[in-house]
Amino acid sequence: MNIKILFLIVLSILPVMSQAETVDELQADMARIQANPEALKSAVQMGEDRAILCFSCHGKDGNSKRDYIPNLASQNATYLFNQFENFATGKRTDYVMSKLAKQLTGPERVAIALYFADRPVKEREEPVAMSPKGKQLYESVCFACHGPSAHGDHQYPRIAGQPYTYLEATLMKFLKKDPERAKSPMVAVVQNMTEEQLKDVASYLTHMP
Repeated sequence: MNIKILFLIVLSILPVMSQAETVDELQADMARIQANPEALKSAVQMGEDRAILCFSCHGKDGNSKRDYIPNLASQNATYLFNQFENFATGKRTDYVMSKLAKQLTGPERVAIALYFADRPVKEREEPVAMSPKGKQLYESVCFACHGPSAHGDHQYPRIAGQPYTYLEATLMKFLKKDPERAKSPMVAVVQNMTEEQLKDVASYLTHMP
């Protein structure tokens, strides 16, 4: 279906969407779309069309093509949208994502977030086995924010099933207080953990469904 037609379908169901400018308004629009099956189907289709620039790294279905890049599949839609906003405003920085986020309109960010949230995570081969120690550490340190299944919520990301290389590298950035991640609450969380413990957590998470 033509992208213009899809856009008109969404706007006919939610006429305020095209006028929404603030983050709160866009989040409210997203909630209304998610509550309306017809609007959600149209938004997901529109998101697939607008997410074409994301596919070369994150995969067409949101399952990363590169081990050092995160999956977006099955990520919480509100969390994804908020990260788009963070990259667009400079709260988070990344050479590619910062530029891309600024090129997308608010409704486009909503549609892309809904599209990737709708995709399933696929199992992938990983270089490590699941760590029992990692399970114990996760259940004692991480579950309070990311949940018992590590699927996260609107505030905290889904980390279950992420590539091991990505998980390990990201946790090490938190441990070493990398400026790129300096504003994350994870910096404080991991300071009492060792590199080996963080690797154990990563090896547990990467095998979680």
